[in-house]
Amino acid sequence: MPLDPTCPSCSAPLGSDGICSACGSLARGFFQGLDLGAPQVAAAVARGLDLYRLLGVEQRADAISIARQYRRLRALFPDDPSALAPEPRRKFELLQIAGRILTEPSLRAIYDRLLVSTAADLQKDVVRCESCGAPLRSDEPRCLYCGSPRPAAPMPPAAPPDAGPPPIEPVDLYALLGLSPVHLIDPLPPARTLRASRPAREAAMMLRGSQPPTPEEVDAASYALQRQTLLRPGLSPDEREKRTEELEIARRILRHDLLRSRYDAFWQALRQGRFDHGQLEGLRTLIDEVRADETATAGAALPADEVEALLQQGRGLLAAGLPREALEPLRRVCEALPQSAEAHALYARAILSSADPLDLGGHALRQALAALETASHPGASFPGSEAQRALCRGLLARDAGDMRQAEIELERAAQIDPSLAHAWRGLAALALGRGAHGEAIDHCRRALALDPRDERAWLMLAGACLRDRRHAEARAAAGQIAALRGGHANADKILAEIAR
Repeated sequence: MPLDPTCPSCSAPLGSDGICSACGSLARGFFQGLDLGAPQVAAAVARGLDLYRLLGVEQRADAISIARQYRRLRALFPDDPSALAPEPRRKFELLQIAGRILTEPSLRAIYDRLLVSTAADLQKDVVRCESCGAPLRSDEPRCLYCGSPRPAAPMPPAAPPDAGPPPIEPVDLYALLGLSPVHLIDPLPPARTLRASRPAREAAMMLRGSQPPTPEEVDAASYALQRQTLLRPGLSPDEREKRTEELEIARRILRHDLLRSRYDAFWQALRQGRFDHGQLEGLRTLIDEVRADETATAGAALPADEVEALLQQGRGLLAAGLPREALEPLRRVCEALPQSAEAHALYARAILSSADPLDLGGHALRQALAALETASHPGASFPGSEAQRALCRGLLARDAGDMRQAEIELERAAQIDPSLAHAWRGLAALALGRGAHGEAIDHCRRALALDPRDERAWLMLAGACLRDRRHAEARAAAGQIAALRGGHANADKILAEIAR
């Protein structure tokens, strides 16, 4: 078969065997014009094909070893496979797909990434084809992909497993927090199966010297995800509490050296596919210990100097325009000082500034309202508190479907504090919902007088003008939106977007 003398991936010269010595890619002539991309790789993963098993190589094998193994297997088939019987032809086609994906660095990276992202869906008791690794349904005597016969069923256990609570589901706490356990990853297979280049060995030594995530990195990742969970709309209180607890347990385990070392042993077993009862029971015990310790220490009082430091941190983050980052320290201060008007006022301000109040979920709005009410007890002085409370009550009524009460509360908020742009925009949205286009236009103009760069107010204004047949005003509003967006935006595109 004719071979292109240059590598199709990195353009380096190919060796006499058609393998690139730089990246391990094969000449395209080996694959007879087989053109694959991300959709085909995703389809292979969705079908459950284990391409590494099909080629008989380890997942961590280097590209050159995979290319040589592919060549050995490819030599078992004729150059022209058209005369092959159906079963050998299916095996040949799978071999071509596996070789093409695993010897192309970009395709292999996509395949490995998709394998990791779907690892949570793997089942311990799935029956797989011994030739290509594809999953087999209970009624399939042969593999649909390569035609190999179904493997013999294993013998049932002599005795039922020990009674007791069911083990916890396998969970990757590093992935849960978006962290990478590079200190656990061995980048090279055993020396007898792989000859790595000098740069690869140097990279391996660097990885071996890697350290686990620091406590500060673990805290930052966990707290950021907990804030997102608390502010995310559409979750029930039980779902929100469960997800927050999972993130907090992951934080406590991964920031503690002894707990993390115990979990790392489980992580490595999970990565190697050892889903046995003992490993899962050990993880359940570890998480139960952390949960019990969290319950025991939940009511522990913070030292006064730490509370003051957290309060100063929250003030500084708010002053710097970072309300999301201020949420966690101020929440802890409010727990330590439940009667502090200042702490609760700052916490409410952080919640309502962390996102558009009209987009906050019911949980965040209730937290803000409770903090505002604590901050406004007799003797406390907090300007704007009553208007903010009316805003929260109005948005909670809107979320509960009581539009009349929502409008009453938002009108009250706007009357108390006419500079509260969110109240005017909320009233505009309610007016649009009941078809009062003129009122919606007036409310939008009040909001835009306070913030001329409020794109959502401009969008509602343009939509209300279109529905009220005030086309010139709608086009003018669309022009303002295009100016805010910049780039290739124009009034016609904006109007078409609104009209959809």
